[in-house]
Amino acid sequence: MRTVMTGLLLGAAVIASGTAGAQQQINIFFPFDSAACATWSKYAGNNAIRQQYEFWILGLVSGHNYASPARQVPTGKLPAGEALYVQLDEYCKENPSSSVVGGAFRLIEQLRETIPATKPKAIPTKAEAVKGEATKAAPVAPVKTETPKAAPAAPTAPSK
Repeated sequence: MRTVMTGLLLGAAVIASGTAGAQQQINIFFPFDSAACATWSKYAGNNAIRQQYEFWILGLVSGHNYASPARQVPTGKLPAGEALYVQLDEYCKENPSSSVVGGAFRLIEQLRETIPATKPKAIPTKAEAVKGEATKAAPVAPVKTETPKAAPAAPTAPSK
């Protein structure tokens, strides 16, 4: 869980720093041995290590989605597990001097979709809210009430 949260925060930082300006240096924080494709390739067959990279990429994509609400990678579109590893293997084979981060950004570019802007819902006034609640309320059945009967008097001891 901590790895996922770290990835989410780092991913948001990467995306946010990338949108600040074209000339600005982008600092990518990578918590593993290396982000280099050579390192990724070294861990072929080691799914435990590759899964850590996958979690980082999930955070990166989440950060992208947070920073770019109009250009989202939809839920379920990002390949997972072995399917993701194959994508990154292909990227690294084509770009051996690059990094896994480059492969992740390529996937983001391929998978993201433009989301149409939606009109925010108006916040009802207090009067509208009260009126709306009154019309939505279900009818209440009358409650039958009974007057409690007096409890019988406790027996008393005979007087002497």
